[in-house]
Amino acid sequence: MMKKTHNTKYFVSVDQVSINFPVNKMGGLNTALQVAKDLRLSKIFGGSNKARALNFYSEAVSYYNGQIKFMWNEKKKSQGLLLYFSATGFKAWQNLGKPRGYKSTFNSLVKYMVQKQARFTRLDVAIDVIDGNLSVDQLHSQLQQKEIMVLDSLKREKSEKTQKFFGANKVITGITCGARSSDNFLRIYDKKVEQDRPNAPYFDLAKDSSSWMRIEGEFKHKAAHAILSDLKDKNEEELSQKLIGYVVNQWLLTDKHKNLIPLWQKLTDLANGSGAIPPLAPMLTDRLVQEIKWFLTGGAAGVFYRIFQLFGEVGKGDFLLFLFDYVEKPNEKEHFTIPGNMSKDLELIQKQHPNIETINYYLKRAVKEIEEEKKTSQTDQSKD
Repeated sequence: MMKKTHNTKYFVSVDQVSINFPVNKMGGLNTALQVAKDLRLSKIFGGSNKARALNFYSEAVSYYNGQIKFMWNEKKKSQGLLLYFSATGFKAWQNLGKPRGYKSTFNSLVKYMVQKQARFTRLDVAIDVIDGNLSVDQLHSQLQQKEIMVLDSLKREKSEKTQKFFGANKVITGITCGARSSDNFLRIYDKKVEQDRPNAPYFDLAKDSSSWMRIEGEFKHKAAHAILSDLKDKNEEELSQKLIGYVVNQWLLTDKHKNLIPLWQKLTDLANGSGAIPPLAPMLTDRLVQEIKWFLTGGAAGVFYRIFQLFGEVGKGDFLLFLFDYVEKPNEKEHFTIPGNMSKDLELIQKQHPNIETINYYLKRAVKEIEEEKKTSQTDQSKD
């Protein structure tokens, strides 16, 4: 989709895609051949080639020089069949299929996935802003000077530690926010600089534009799983609005008063109020469960393990007693200091759990989610 405001042009598209299909009774290869037939891959790209499987998959076939790949494991059919489109592969499937009369569109893919009870395991959304008045280097400067902030979907400021910058010759050409391994990852970069070489696919477009900023949102794991049910009944225009909304509602670029900056406000208007990724289940945005998961996976549980290994049962007991005492008298000397955002976190948890259960209930939920995410990470395509 393209929208034009004055001289600025806005495009939204799907970039990289990974999809998990259930394996049929005939096995992974048979499922791959059926999906490939339904998507007209052989008619568009020719025959397939045996390829190298990644992660916990054992078999793979690919099309279009590896830009489209199926992977499966006959001994672990419950993992499903993974269909991976690189950004190049997905664009080729769309652009080369259309002249042949095939419905090779994102909308048709969504409808096919619903029919086959498939799910996204990764979906990258790209928003292109051409001939706009904000450069990546200017955005970086305003972030550094605290004139612009990055907020999460709950309007909390994201830590500067999550932001990384890259560039050349003292000019910043790229900004990222978050970890590549997380469910949501934001990348903003100068597409004009990237395409400024004669053999680049969009060299002419880059040359003719005064500026070209690309905003990419990567949605993986549970964030990706939740998307399909939100898109299944939408038309092309609604899909485009949803895709823009997924990005601009997940990350909010605001001024120091938490008002959206002009670019983000314009994109939000184009989204027309659509696009907040719905939770796959209540646990997806459950703050209490997320806090417990952080405690169990983010290092705190590792400290307990080290204490036990170094000092045994007695040391572990002493450490727990010290910890209880440390938090019992907060904000006193040699005791726990309450962070500034604690009251907001507690308020959010109380809103989510007006009738709070016992702690064991939430501990079990957290452990269950951790185990599910371990399985998911084994079946997702981890490389670009």
